[in-house]
This record gives sequence, C-alpha cells and structure tokens, in this order.
Amino acid sequence: MNRKPTMHGSLLCYAHGRDGEWQGICFDLDIAVQGRSFDEVKNALERSIRTYVESASKEAPEVRARLLRRRAPVWVRMRAFARLMVAAIRHRNGDDESRVGFTVPCPA
Repeated sequence: MNRKPTMHGSLLCYAHGRDGEWQGICFDLDIAVQGRSFDEVKNALERSIRTYVESASKEAPEVRARLLRRRAPVWVRMRAFARLMVAAIRHRNGDDESRVGFTVPCPA
C-alpha cells in the first residue's frame, strides 16, 4: 500500500517589516514571500504553503516525503529568533519596526 506522508497541526512562520516592505517565511517548509503589509504577507504565505503542499502531494512517494520534510536552515531560524528578541527590546523604546511570529494551519 502506498501511503502519502501527511502533515498535521500548524506550521511555524515569521514576518517582519515596516513602511510597506514586509517579508515572511515558513520555517517548516522553507518558503518565503514579500508584501506591503503583515496581512498581505500572511495571506501570500498561506497561499504559497497550500500550493506547495498540493504540488508536493502529486509527486512520487520518495520525492513527496523529501519535499514535505524540507526545513529552513538552522541559521535562518536562529537569526529570526534573535530579531524577535531585539524587536521586543526596541518595541519598549518606541521603534516602529514590527516582527511577528505566527502559525499557519497545515493544509494537508
């Protein structure tokens, strides 16, 4: 029997930006997007994730499994965590730059 690997739960994502320039990344699938606002980036990331998972599910089992286990490199995760910590400190001092960690429901 040929079973598709499934994903459950939520995918860890992060966005940062200001003044109409935002970037977002899904750490669990290493997918990145850009937009003019947090909402635009979040929506684009949700669409990109859904499209990626749908496309991956059409691949041969070994390829599909590899694609659905693709993660952002550790250094990318560490840099985002450091940025979140710096942003928390700056936010107390009135900085206008925003950084947001969030989850996206997995479409599988």
